[in-house]
Amino acid sequence: MVHIRRAGRDDAAEIAKVSVDSWLSTYRGIIPEKILKKITYKQRTTAFKNRLDDPQHYLFAAETADGQLVGFINGGPERSGVYPYDGEIYSLYILDEYHNLQIGRKLVRVMAERLLEDGHESLLVWVLEENPAKEFYKHLGAEPVDRKYLAELEAFETALGWTSLRKSLF
Repeated sequence: MVHIRRAGRDDAAEIAKVSVDSWLSTYRGIIPEKILKKITYKQRTTAFKNRLDDPQHYLFAAETADGQLVGFINGGPERSGVYPYDGEIYSLYILDEYHNLQIGRKLVRVMAERLLEDGHESLLVWVLEENPAKEFYKHLGAEPVDRKYLAELEAFETALGWTSLRKSLF
């Protein structure tokens, strides 16, 4: 059984661990090894502390009954201002051994509910094209929106979106 809760600043190191471990397992073979080698727990911990201090960022953690943090979702207002979406999932990662347990769906639902509370009506997420999670978002009803090349990752990224959070069934 996994419980979803609002993450706090004390969770930053555990969230960083899930982030780094997920990057290494998911993106190996998708982005160059030289880029993966630059990712550190320390750097990610600092980044997540900053996000947790920012009232515009929402961060929810998935933890087991014994308190192990096994996944998270980070989101808030759509950042670019270019697309007709007002909410955005910035990141969603779950440790490999906890995939296919409906945790991702629960995290997306909690984020969508929080965004709706703040008046956001639609949702955008960017995902690397070769990331298998792209199919997860499509399964939840997201439609392709855009595509771009990320030079810093040497990979293409696809934007997927939900035009109405109220009509989406997560």
